[in-house]
Amino acid sequence: MAFDPQPDTWLANWSEDGVDITLPLATIPELTAAEADGVSGDIRKIIWAICHELYSVWSGKAAADRPAKMLMFKSSLVDDTDGSVQETYTFRFETEISGQEVEAE
Repeated sequence: MAFDPQPDTWLANWSEDGVDITLPLATIPELTAAEADGVSGDIRKIIWAICHELYSVWSGKAAADRPAKMLMFKSSLVDDTDGSVQETYTFRFETEISGQEVEAE
């Protein structure tokens, strides 16, 4: 197989109608409706859950099925004093100079 850039191969049930994009909550298992609520939710949880899901999909793909000009990295650190886990997600994109666009594969 080869890299497939379609959003719904990375985030299940992704859709758009020319105005809005839609992503069912079930696509992001680490995110609840309360956490995603536009008024009382938590943007930190939303960003973390999306990064977590994208990295999960990324790492589950064979190297040949990943884009060559976009890389993802994840590192985790456990704080021995309180047991908390600190996760870092790094996304690297190769872009074109003119217009700052993601380069075509």
